[in-house]
Amino acid sequence: MDAARELFAESADFPLSEVARRAGVGQGTLYRNFPDRADLAAAVMAEEVERVERLAAEHAEDQSAFFVVLRDLVERMVRSHALRDLARRDPVVGPAAAAAKERFAEIVKGPLREAKAAGLLRRDLTVDDVFLLASMIKGALDGVEDPVVRATAATRALTLALEGAAPTRPPFERPGAGRRAKRS
Repeated sequence: MDAARELFAESADFPLSEVARRAGVGQGTLYRNFPDRADLAAAVMAEEVERVERLAAEHAEDQSAFFVVLRDLVERMVRSHALRDLARRDPVVGPAAAAAKERFAEIVKGPLREAKAAGLLRRDLTVDDVFLLASMIKGALDGVEDPVVRATAATRALTLALEGAAPTRPPFERPGAGRRAKRS
């Protein structure tokens, strides 16, 4: 799985024999477990969601668990962008991606609710908004091949997205509100 994840970080178009070679297993072993690229991609996606589940469970008592989970999601988007592209164009991988998205939605509900209750997020933020934020961040990554540039773009997009997800304050609480502008 590690070998497949590494290859999906680089491209979605690689020979499956390369997965076997990097993993140090025979091609027969690989094909017995993953008959084709779609099965391998679905397994990688399922494993990624399981890792997010474990991360959310580890931070269940933390009010900022939502931010930990969201940052992890963005890091995964950066590392496995080719896998996401494959999910869009492959009719077999697409349903696996949809299932992963549904599982992620269930995982993020609790941390989202807790962060809103703690006043760390705007109260009207929904799970659908979280997916909208993820789509916006993904849009910032589309077509960016250089991993360093992709990571930088993801970090900036996440920062901007989180600023938009911050709780809104009444005008009287905004810095500088109510002060007269100095005239020169």
